[in-house]
Amino acid sequence: MRLGRIDSLQILRFLAAFLVLCGHSQHALVDHLGARAGYWSFVPLDWGLGVDVFFVISGFVMYYMMHDRFGKAGAAADFLRRRLIRVAPLYWVFTTLALAVLVATGAPRPGALNIVFSYLFLPGPVCGDYCFPVFTLGWTLNYEMMFYAVFAVALPFRRATGIAIIVAAILGLMAVAHLAPADWRMLHFWGYPLTGEFLAGIGLAHLFLKGVRIPRPIALATIPFALVLAVIGYQTDAYDTIGRIVTGGIPATLIMAAAVLGLEPVGGRQVAPTGLTRLLVAGGDASYALYLSHPIAIKLAQVIAQKLGILDRAPELLLPLVFVGAVIGAVIVHRFIEKPMLAFLNRRWSRFGSTGMGDGQPAPGRAGVIVTEEPETR
Repeated sequence: MRLGRIDSLQILRFLAAFLVLCGHSQHALVDHLGARAGYWSFVPLDWGLGVDVFFVISGFVMYYMMHDRFGKAGAAADFLRRRLIRVAPLYWVFTTLALAVLVATGAPRPGALNIVFSYLFLPGPVCGDYCFPVFTLGWTLNYEMMFYAVFAVALPFRRATGIAIIVAAILGLMAVAHLAPADWRMLHFWGYPLTGEFLAGIGLAHLFLKGVRIPRPIALATIPFALVLAVIGYQTDAYDTIGRIVTGGIPATLIMAAAVLGLEPVGGRQVAPTGLTRLLVAGGDASYALYLSHPIAIKLAQVIAQKLGILDRAPELLLPLVFVGAVIGAVIVHRFIEKPMLAFLNRRWSRFGSTGMGDGQPAPGRAGVIVTEEPETR
């Protein structure tokens, strides 16, 4: 089956990162304005739905890229190398920047072990209720790296066995964490049910590769239905009593299913993208940069708005200012920092027997399959 570039994945990546941006921007605005925030303080749904979407996308992309490499020699090492190159460098840049800010401002700093663990994508060994890394947004990447490690362990086996290993590992972690004492916080982190969203993505990729499709009208109706479910889940007790794997995971999976099984061209048929599609796909290309850099954009927008008096005279302008600034900043980071780093590292690693599965390149045996690999999540 010959497939074209999956633009819907890139669009979803941008929208997922934008949801996270919305949540953090709104929080910053309400923090500053307090009661004056008025209707801006209303939270319709858990903006963290963006993270849920990222995790489903990650499961989809990993299986989609690697489904024909299970049992192949060197596949696991190549997979891990490329995942590390794709995810780590930009995250390490922002982790280092976060540390520099803590030092420069004299703010309390994490212990040396927590710093080391942050760079290793491990939950901190000394943590409170949540094991946040130095750069707090990295908590999602800790889950991503755990998933990549499990996936790599499964790759040397035949596909059916490998998938069984992945499912057993993730569900097993959930079960053990559920039974573990409350103070085993690192285990509870790894066993958080949110990781089940990776499995949902794998399932959708399997259906996609099998040629399963949803009628377009049903797909178009599914997306608003999923958003309504997310709103209901957040506005009722369900968010606290049922758990995020339901209130966030189900809507995210439905949105992803509608996009890739219902709205993506079938059978290699190419559709000329509109101007809006091109913009959204470009936003998806920069989605990892947007996810990591948007806290800086929010802070800069606050400073600018304060100096211009916007926060006092027209606070409603802060959110548009943040949104525009964050997206522009992300594109700049992607174009001038992220892409050059990736190009350099991929050139360096190509000397060590790479299979040529770089971002944006066709996967082996899949001429024409183009899937860029931003995670990320998360």
